[in-house]
Amino acid sequence: MLKPYRVLLAVLISIMVVVSLVVLYLVYGLVESASVDTKTKLIIDHDGGADDAMALFMALLYEKYHEGPEVIALTTTHGNVGEEQTYNNTQRILSIAERKDVPIFRGSSRALLSGLPSDHYFGVDGLGDNGTAVYDAIAPEKDHAVFALIELSKKYKDELVIVALGPLTNIALAVRIDPDFLSRLSQLFVGAGHVYGDNFTKPEFNAAMDVEAYHIVVNSGRPDKLTIIPFSQILTYQKLDKEWRHDTLGSIKTKIMDSLNTFEQISFKSNSYWCLLDPAAMAIALEEHTVVDYALYTNNSIILYDKSRGINTNDYVQEEGANARLIFKVNKDSYKEFLYNLFSSDLLVSTS
Repeated sequence: MLKPYRVLLAVLISIMVVVSLVVLYLVYGLVESASVDTKTKLIIDHDGGADDAMALFMALLYEKYHEGPEVIALTTTHGNVGEEQTYNNTQRILSIAERKDVPIFRGSSRALLSGLPSDHYFGVDGLGDNGTAVYDAIAPEKDHAVFALIELSKKYKDELVIVALGPLTNIALAVRIDPDFLSRLSQLFVGAGHVYGDNFTKPEFNAAMDVEAYHIVVNSGRPDKLTIIPFSQILTYQKLDKEWRHDTLGSIKTKIMDSLNTFEQISFKSNSYWCLLDPAAMAIALEEHTVVDYALYTNNSIILYDKSRGINTNDYVQEEGANARLIFKVNKDSYKEFLYNLFSSDLLVSTS
């Protein structure tokens, strides 16, 4: 028989072990919980033009200096240039930004059924044909962009934002393969399409490059997950002076802005104004409260046939009857201030 003091000692030891385990659980458990990364994750699906480059730089700068979403991947598609050139341009952009850590997932090289050839608006190479295509090689990830989108939407359920800046081929394939894909996202921003009226009668480029893909995505949407940014509304409300782009924004003395000035040397000559969809769409995704005046709920779609193929349609309804939220009016002055401050971030840090 155990002596009483031995029984008491055993009880005390047991109590101490239990208390120690509880303390360890509380300390390490709370530390582990506090270290969980709840920061919004961002994927940019793009088609390799100078406008995409500006949008990518915006996201990377916003992450670096303004506690913005973590850019966890870039996915490539056809559009401004072929997908292979988009991949090459993505390497150039990440090299300039010194962000070779961002994974690149290569995606679709053609439309689901039929699309359009590139108009080479930003040059044959998409970045101004400046003859300085020197960049650090970044190997693509092994997974196709479509499957990466699906798997990352599962990994970061309700935390992942996707900004789609080109034809929607990758996104449509993800929706078709996994019908729950969109529901797992925090938000999908689509820079494409027009709201039609007297000034906009032809299909918008991104929508027309893969009409069927656009149709699949928007008709699978819901207003709390899908935000459409039509180019018509950017052209209507955020058409900026070329002088401001050249003399003010373009005068910021950073490596990134010097590169963007070169990337736009062909497109800059095409119009009497400066207005690009992709940077505007990225500004909305990053800081909507600053640059958007108001949005509408809509049943948005696109015509698939005959002479009207590629023309978008909208039926403005209440939220419960909508498939998307449509950015209708944006603010020019706030957008200009946002761009200037964001692209000055590198300069302010280097002189501080």
